Amino acid sequence: MRLSVVELAAGLSTAWLVKILLQKYLAAKLTRPVLGVCPGGSLLWLHPFRTASLVLGPFFPLKNQMGYYYAQFEFYAKYGSTCLSSVTFWNAIPIFWLSDADAIKTVHAGRATFPKDVEAYETLNIYGPNMVGTEGSDWKRHRSVANSAFNETNNALVWRETIRVVDEWFAEIDEANATSQGGTPVDLLKDFTQVALLVISAAGFGRRASLKEDSNTEPPPGHKRAFRPAVISTLDNLFTKVLTPTWIYDLSDRVYLPFITPTLNETREAFEALRLHMLDVISQARDWIAGGKAASMDAALLRNLVEANADGSASNKRLSDDELLSDTFTFLLAGHETSAHSLCFAVVLLALHPDIQQRVYEETLELWPDGVSSPISSSPYKESMAKLDYTQAVFHETLRLFPAVARLAKLVTTDTTLKARRFSTTSMGKIRNVEQYEVPIKAGSMVLIDIIGLHMNPIHWGEDVAEFKPERFIDTDTYRWPRDAFNAFSGGPRSCIGQRFSITESVCILAHITRKYEILVPEELGGKSRAEQEKVLLKWLPGITATPRNARVVFRRRV
Repeated sequence: MRLSVVELAAGLSTAWLVKILLQKYLAAKLTRPVLGVCPGGSLLWLHPFRTASLVLGPFFPLKNQMGYYYAQFEFYAKYGSTCLSSVTFWNAIPIFWLSDADAIKTVHAGRATFPKDVEAYETLNIYGPNMVGTEGSDWKRHRSVANSAFNETNNALVWRETIRVVDEWFAEIDEANATSQGGTPVDLLKDFTQVALLVISAAGFGRRASLKEDSNTEPPPGHKRAFRPAVISTLDNLFTKVLTPTWIYDLSDRVYLPFITPTLNETREAFEALRLHMLDVISQARDWIAGGKAASMDAALLRNLVEANADGSASNKRLSDDELLSDTFTFLLAGHETSAHSLCFAVVLLALHPDIQQRVYEETLELWPDGVSSPISSSPYKESMAKLDYTQAVFHETLRLFPAVARLAKLVTTDTTLKARRFSTTSMGKIRNVEQYEVPIKAGSMVLIDIIGLHMNPIHWGEDVAEFKPERFIDTDTYRWPRDAFNAFSGGPRSCIGQRFSITESVCILAHITRKYEILVPEELGGKSRAEQEKVLLKWLPGITATPRNARVVFRRRV
């Protein structure tokens, strides 16, 4: 029987695909001896630190497979080790998963041996290179430009701007509450996204808008979109932007593709709209600096970035136009999205734990003894933060349970050894017989800092690791909380530059909410068990940051 051309082509294509898959499988299998004494040896069908794994994270890998985003400490308990091994299918990269504080501390400190996997951060290099997506001398240059802006003076500005925005937000809530007996339902993700964006815009970039002004969707002169809609659409279409090849954009321009063309047009327009808004802010800063008013600019971050861009020398603090725009984009988006998402989890947890909420309320009464009636606009930053230890502990415990970033990856440039722990688990789930052992790691491998695994490691946090327990983060005469086992802001020299900014803003918001309102679970969940409430209200999806999917509460004004 004679084969047609189509049948022949199909057969050859199938044979070629089978050959490629077999080669990849054999390469991955042959790499497994490199994993050495480290247990696991799992084959990974997706690279666990690439954009595709974030996009597919809610669905793949499956619950019983390595790389499952919601596994917490499950796989480490299964194999009895705080270090697990795996190998990627497509390029046979040995990957070592770490949930051990000592091993992770070594990785953070050894920047020469464990450099950042910058390839994974190309997602954020949309307008050009930036501090997050660079390494080595380029990273040092970006960091040195921004570093001095994150100081106590700026923290005081963050505190003041947060209070200003929160006051306006509360006014809207109270207006809605005037006709409601049981309180006001609040969509936390929507509201916190706007609040946090206003705070970073003002304290970081000098764009001081009111909540009402920011809610106006009418584009300003010279723009096709208002600022906030441009930011929201940019975030919504970030994965579309980075995953779509240029040739598809070109094809879409010539041929209308149902669904694809409208999505790509929306993505392109959103990023262009945001670019124009950022250029406006940069242009205003340039005018201030050129006019000799740089010292009077509150927004030290923007001032530093623009001054570095204006530096005509070949100094190690000069930023190109693309780098200036890209750093502005990164700080603007990362600076509000992470805080907004973390605040969603924190407020939901307070609603689920009225006893802990009461302790926060009592702490706020020590700071503002007159309760709701006392003015907060005059509340000073340093004195206030110093009296909000338990509120800070609530925020830290929230980040332990729901870190903004689930995992980080580092390359391995030279053969090295890391110390991990072996252990056994009793039938009751208790960890016993803990001992250290050494894990040899070859150059060309990758180590993956499993932040969720680290935060859920009972060796570091105790057998009650799954409980929401803020007092873990309060030192006593006999207890000091394990700093090296907390990586919500990463660690070592590359730890988050905006850590104090985020803590200041978030603690301020949590204190003022709790001071003024009782935080309740939604009415339809009132009769459910806490486990059922948690399942609904604490649901999240992987993304650039962990994204809450159903963060809803009710605010009822205190009397």
